[in-house]
Amino acid sequence: MQYDKVYLQKMKASSPVKETVADFDIYCASMPFKLYSDAKDLSKRDWYDEHGEDEYIPEEGLKLKSYTIDVTFCCKGDKNSSNIKIKKFLDYLTGNDGSGVELKMYCTWTKIGRKSVRFTKLNDDARLVRDDDGDVLVFKVSFKVNDPITDISPIVNGMNVITDLR
Repeated sequence: MQYDKVYLQKMKASSPVKETVADFDIYCASMPFKLYSDAKDLSKRDWYDEHGEDEYIPEEGLKLKSYTIDVTFCCKGDKNSSNIKIKKFLDYLTGNDGSGVELKMYCTWTKIGRKSVRFTKLNDDARLVRDDDGDVLVFKVSFKVNDPITDISPIVNGMNVITDLR
């Protein structure tokens, strides 16, 4: 089966690159295409006896706000297997497995990668189908992107394996 991949790497030194399917058996169903963030508010003064506002507009360019993205993931497996899979995945994202909290993320579908990303929440609208054929779980995770400008790309070694996100 052909699918696009989401690569994750903790920003802690010597952290390995993880891929959501290979390492967690979790597929990405939807990743927002957020190439740019909103600009931060500019310093300004509003004089009541004048039209408009006086704004400080920096010559070196506008600074961008951090932002939040909601990513939809899904997993399919044997009956009662989804709880174990999602717990392992969330332990990694939250750093409760000892790997650290801050991470880098790259999506092969959007071709967008960011650093200084962290887990913020598991949304309440998870959908679980559990029957004799097994489990199908669709859930959404929110991430905060604190560096909205640095592009992260995969680094591939001579054997076509992603070894780093930079």
